[in-house]
Amino acid sequence: MRAVVALLISLLLLASASIPASAQVPVVGWLGLTSPEQDARLLDTFRQDLKDLGHEEGRTVVIEHRWARGDNARFPALARDLLDRRSAVIFSPCGPALRAIREVSRSVPVVSMCADPKNFLGEVATLNRPGGQTTGFTFLAPESAGKRLQLLKEMLPKLSRVAVLYHSGDDWDNYWQEMGRVAPQLGLTLSKVPVARPEDIEGAVAAAVRQHAGALIVFPDAITFGARERIATLPLKHRLPTAFDLRGFVGAGGLFSYGPDFRDLYRRVAAGYVDKILKGSAPGDLPVQQPTRFELIVNLRTARAISLSVPESLLARAHEVLE
Repeated sequence: MRAVVALLISLLLLASASIPASAQVPVVGWLGLTSPEQDARLLDTFRQDLKDLGHEEGRTVVIEHRWARGDNARFPALARDLLDRRSAVIFSPCGPALRAIREVSRSVPVVSMCADPKNFLGEVATLNRPGGQTTGFTFLAPESAGKRLQLLKEMLPKLSRVAVLYHSGDDWDNYWQEMGRVAPQLGLTLSKVPVARPEDIEGAVAAAVRQHAGALIVFPDAITFGARERIATLPLKHRLPTAFDLRGFVGAGGLFSYGPDFRDLYRRVAAGYVDKILKGSAPGDLPVQQPTRFELIVNLRTARAISLSVPESLLARAHEVLE
């Protein structure tokens, strides 16, 4: 009898030892817009922030990441895969990605990043008390759109026409309203160059040149951010200054960005809210956060490439200058 009991105990110990580590610790899903190569910095930041909060990857938490590579049609399959992995919480963009998750599960907690609060697809009741299973942060502020026009005018005092490249499938009403208010005060005329697909970008830049635009502003979304290297470098052929919301465009070769401090948002919300949810907080009790810190990033290499002299007064206010 003792031999039988010993054998059963041995078998149980062997079975428990064979369970993969990922089945014993919480799984955090990461649903990315672009690719691991393009978003390596953000994912590394997320991992480090979770580590700083006491999570050891592979021992106390497993991160499963999936990438849409700029193709929204990939989100349903990727979302289902993350849910099949029994993710305890998913970090995801809103829009098509969040929609894909909710088509499979209404119960999994999601920490989502949205350009604008209205893009939460009705998932949150209010920003302060989201309710339900979704919370997150917004990373665009309409007032920053007017600030970018002011910065362009400071760099280019003779500037009179600005082209705006944007994804035609998104709602940018708040941006247009703010820019429409500020542009006349600066003596600027705005012209629209919409894109529907990444393949449209080259034609949009060419249209801006034909319209005699003296600068190009780009609104960020999945399509434009995924093609940020092309968008940042194509205007260089025409010595066309470019302005953006997000630092990633400047790192790819754009002239400057003025927008939210993404590092601050990721630390406070992406990793911070995932940590809270893993520790038992309800997503519906975590307020949707909005940007509180903004940064100006200037690429002097690009300025030299288009023979632009950036005023010292502006460089002195920059949070970072790429040389």
